[in-house]
This record gives sequence, structure tokens and C-alpha cells, in this order.
Amino acid sequence: MHFLEHPKTIFGIDLRSLALFRISLATMIVVDLIVRARDLSAFYTDQGVLTRAESIADSHFLRTSIYWITGSDWLVALLFGIAGVAAIFLGLGYRTRLMAVISWLMLMSLQNRTTFLLAGSDNLLLLMAFWAMFLPIHAHWSVDSALGKHAEKDANGERPYHDKYFSVISIAVLLQVAFLYFFTAILKTGDPWRVTMDAAYYAVHLDQFATFFGFWLREFPTLLTAGTYFVWWLELLMPILVFSPFLHTPMRLCAIVLLVAMHGAFLLSLNIGLFPLIDFVSLTLFLPSAFWNWAQAKTQKESRNKVLIYYDRDCGFCKKTCLILKSFLLPPHTPILIAQDTPEIYEIMERENSWVVRDHTGITHTHWNALQYLFTLSPIFGPLGQIMGWKIPLGLGNRIYRWVAKNRGKMGIFSERFLPHREIEIRAGISTQLFITYILYVVAIINISGVEEWSIPKPRHVELTEALLRLDQSWGMFAPYPLTVSVVPVIPGTLRDGTAVDVYQMKFGSPDWDYQTVFPSSYENYRWRKYLGRVRSLQDNRIRLGYGQYLCQKWNSQGLPKNQELATFEIHFKTLETKPDYAERIPHTHKVWRHWCFSEYKPASLSSG
Repeated sequence: MHFLEHPKTIFGIDLRSLALFRISLATMIVVDLIVRARDLSAFYTDQGVLTRAESIADSHFLRTSIYWITGSDWLVALLFGIAGVAAIFLGLGYRTRLMAVISWLMLMSLQNRTTFLLAGSDNLLLLMAFWAMFLPIHAHWSVDSALGKHAEKDANGERPYHDKYFSVISIAVLLQVAFLYFFTAILKTGDPWRVTMDAAYYAVHLDQFATFFGFWLREFPTLLTAGTYFVWWLELLMPILVFSPFLHTPMRLCAIVLLVAMHGAFLLSLNIGLFPLIDFVSLTLFLPSAFWNWAQAKTQKESRNKVLIYYDRDCGFCKKTCLILKSFLLPPHTPILIAQDTPEIYEIMERENSWVVRDHTGITHTHWNALQYLFTLSPIFGPLGQIMGWKIPLGLGNRIYRWVAKNRGKMGIFSERFLPHREIEIRAGISTQLFITYILYVVAIINISGVEEWSIPKPRHVELTEALLRLDQSWGMFAPYPLTVSVVPVIPGTLRDGTAVDVYQMKFGSPDWDYQTVFPSSYENYRWRKYLGRVRSLQDNRIRLGYGQYLCQKWNSQGLPKNQELATFEIHFKTLETKPDYAERIPHTHKVWRHWCFSEYKPASLSSG
């Protein structure tokens, strides 16, 4: 290791890091879809809080959404399914570039459908999906890399590229992540971050955010003060640590460890959705080659290094399957051999009608057992390999294998159509590099102009590019100062027969007006917490009207008798402001909206509501 590193080392990305980035990104897209699917009807259909017409009317003229084509539950669910399948294929590295484009388009459409739900984590996830379209994320641990042209004639052919990727694209995406941390620190201008250093104190006192661990941390003011210093200084110095030309690898590894520790603390103490996990995804890009070389050395075992895989020379599908399994489970130097070239192996193959795997002791494995054995050799999938050997999975697996063996001809046709050998493109063309250079400029201007103290305007062409591609750079979480008010909604309602109900909890009886400690479970999930925060804070009553109409529909669709239909209700919020130095907090309640579900209950003095 040189004391002074080359720029290609500083701004290059190891292809193995890009592969981990791809898999992590795809996983988070799927998780995001699963979380959102819980509220599919409420947030993404015409029966929810925002119709398509209202969504279109509120959107920027350059933004669009595939979700605007339908307002029905089942068609929206179908779009969710398409996005999920594309993300799964992205994770597997199958037609990676195409799946990356589809995943980005579907995710952008989903975010454009209901913009008032968005948080910093959504911006970051979409940005990572955007950059993924231009990076060679398919070069390792993927179906595409397994079936590269280099393996078409020789299953053991060398990949035509090295592990280090350097271009304007690698520079741009690494700077993008660095901007996130640096400008987050720059935007934290309030006294709790710069003077009193009690930002962490206020953060864990937000009852609707704090986890049980966060509640426990309230008892340690010195630790909270130290945490405030740690977070602000680490975010500010992150670019220096990861791009240091001096002692580059140790400095970067140190930065990654500290950042992982910081986000781990966020994850343990605050219920802020997927943000810490998405940050982990972005940090995978910074993993240096030294980390992967160390990890490879740690997994070097004789059982992994001396495996031989044999396949039928006349079965193209068999060869491709072996290549894919090798890509995900085994070292890249694992030999894939033709069974007919080794008489004793060929005899086993003919007798068992199966491929053959020979382990480091010389024992041969066939059928499902061979597949199960390869999985046990993987440092990642080893536990799954053990499960595959259990009685029920083993029996089912052998049945599947026999079916595949009997239909090798059809599987061969399938593989020729859907699993062809392809060229693995690593380097981007000049037009792509020029485009990314422009995008890097746009991203930099968006971040710089977002700092009010610097008074740098955002040019019109930057605004248009930002809107079209949704390159939003909103890193103001807990900035310029953390929130200080704990909030919980209270929605008392009245039925047609005069019965009092708790509309927020969707149950009969008056709601509880006494402020008690509010845990995150007081909200259905963090999306609802974000949405209800908009209901409370926005001056635009359209969002409150939409929520009111949704609550009417939700109660009155339960099939209750007419006299038990919801007639009117009011939306209140109970608040508890955090005071400095553990001073007593005094609860307050304020009303933000009055709603009627039927026109006959509309007050005569009001023309709208």
C-alpha cells in the first residue's frame, strides 16, 4: 500500500462492491414495496387519500407516473408486482441494465404518485436506483456475468476485465453519497447542533420516533451530548475520510466503520423507516479492494477450492446452470468440466442421469444432493444449503431435479431464448460519460443552492432537470435543528344516531384525551406518521379534505346499519413540547379540521369544509 494513493484508487469502485450494491439496492426496493403494499388502497388508489386527478394536478408538469393509468386496487397491485419482479431480477443480475431502468422508472412513478409521503430515505433510494443504471453492477455475482461471451466456448474462460472500475460515473456516484453527508451537516445550523449540542437529546425525546432503546438513552445526557458531537463531525468530515489520498484504505475503512456505527445507533434508537438501511446500501460503494481481498482470504478453504463440477457436453442448459451456480456460490477459479472427458465421471453421469460434483475428498455428489452440497460451501448461502438437506426439501428437490432431467430438451430451448451468452460491457460510451458529467454538475448545484446562507440561486435548467429525473437532494433530516414536539392524532366522531366514536382508532367510544407517552406503535407505520404530520402542518386544506373523505369511506364501508354510519368528526393533535434540560413538558391539544361525511351535516354557516 502506497502512502499517497492514485486518483483511480480514490475514485474507483471495486466491481465486487458494485455487485453488493446491486443486490442490496434490489433488496431495499423489494422491502420498500412490501412496506408500501400494506397501505396500497389508502395511498395509491382512487379510494384512498389522494385520487389520480388530484395527484396529477399537484404534480410538476415534467413529472409523470405509471400509477396514473389506474385507480383500482388490483391494477395497482399488478404494478407493484411488476416492480417487485424487476427488482428481483435486478438482484440476480439478469438483464441487469434493463431491470435497473425498469426498477428506476417504477420507483420514480411510485414516488410521483403520492409525493407528500416522501422523506429523505425515498430520495436516496431513488438516487441510488438512478446511478445503478449507468454503473457496471452486473460484472460480478450475476447471471449476466456468469453467461458472458468469454464462457460461451470455454466454461473456464477468464473474464475480460479487472476488478477495479474508474470513470466519471464512479466519481459522480461516490460524490453523490459524500454530498449526502456533507450537506446534511452544513444544513444543521441550529443551536442544538452548533452551540448547546443537545440535538440527540431532542431526537430521542420525540415520542413518535423513539424506540424502547431511545427511551432508555434519555437517562444518559452525557452520552447524548457526545452522540451529537459524533454525528455532526462525522457527517462533516466524511468526504475527507473517504477521499483522503493519504493512508487511503485505512481512512476509508475507518470512515465506513464509524458510519455503520452511526446508522446502527439511528436504527436502534429512532423509528425513521428504511433510512439507515438505505444508507448502508450507499456505503457499499466505498468498500475498497482490500476488504474483498481480506474476505476472500477468510473464505479460502480446501472444501471450496478443490471442487470439480462435471456436466453433459450435449446439454447447453446444464453448462449454463453450472456457470450460474459457480458465479453465486463458488470461487471464480472453480473448474467446470465436460463429463465425457473423464470416463469414471461419465459412467456415473450415464448411470444416474445426472450432473456430477466431486468434492475435495474425491466423493461424488449427484442430483439434488449435488446442488445442496454446493450451497453448503457458500459463506452466504451455507445455512440454506443445510435446510435443503432436510427430509422434506430433499424429497421435493429430487422430484424437481428428475422433472428437469426428463425435460432437458425443453430447458435447452428455454435457455437459448432467455439465457443467451452476452457481451459484458464495463466501459461507458462517450455520450453516457458526457451526460453523467452534466448530471454531476446538476447534483452539485442542487446541493449548493439548498444552503440558504450561501445565497446561490438554482438555474432554471437545473430545476427542470431535477424535476424531470427527480434528482431531489433533500438532506434536511433534523436540520436546521431537530423537532421538539411529540405528536399524536385524536379524531373524535359522531354517528348518525349521536354515538361518540374514536375515528382514529376505528372503534366505538370517545377517544382518550389524556396525553400519555406516545410510542411509534401509536401510528400504523412510519408512512402514516409522515402523512399525518402533513395533515397537521400543511396550510393547504386539500390534504385534510382528502384524509377526511378517506376516513368517512373507511368507517362507512364496514357494513354497519345506517344509524351507525359516521356523520361528523374533528381532527385534533395532542402535542408535548420538549424543553431543555429535562424541564417538565406540558401537553396541549389543537384542532386542525372539521369534517362531515354527508351534506345534511354541513353547518349552514359554512360553504365548504
